[in-house]
Amino acid sequence: MVTHSRIDMDEFVELVENNPEKHFDFTADGEIIEVSPKLIHGLIQAEIARAIGNYLHQNHIPEIRVATEVAHDLNGWPCRPDVSLNRITDAQIPTTAPLLAVEIKSDSNSLKDLRAKARKYIEHGTRMVWLIFPDKRLVEVYEAGADDLILTEKDTLNGGAALPHFTLPVQDIFVA
Repeated sequence: MVTHSRIDMDEFVELVENNPEKHFDFTADGEIIEVSPKLIHGLIQAEIARAIGNYLHQNHIPEIRVATEVAHDLNGWPCRPDVSLNRITDAQIPTTAPLLAVEIKSDSNSLKDLRAKARKYIEHGTRMVWLIFPDKRLVEVYEAGADDLILTEKDTLNGGAALPHFTLPVQDIFVA
């Protein structure tokens, strides 16, 4: 359900702070929707963040961090990836595209909107986008200058230019 049309990032932060019992996200068009992620959404989000965090730690990459649910303002396009890989910055709201953005489908997301978000991330400079589909146990991978991929539980995700030498078996994402 769309709760607000486009608002600026300060208004979004205020909306979130004034409604701590609710969870908000952006559509590809920058509209704000109220979402209610289920347990599987949180488990997948945590598993991906853990795997990327371990990779960064093991490879001694302190200038990049994995984060969850961080709002970004990319030249006026607001987004809030479920998981993102960001260069360290002092900005509370990053204005630089994440190196990697991960979106996990929930009931409030349409397939069309998620794919539009993936393309917008790439247009704004994100190197790689993973769209996670818990019900189908699939991952769609978008990377600038490459063909889109659909991976099943038999496949392995790689980090591409965003995370060189990173791999994660798709089956490990779906913990339930």
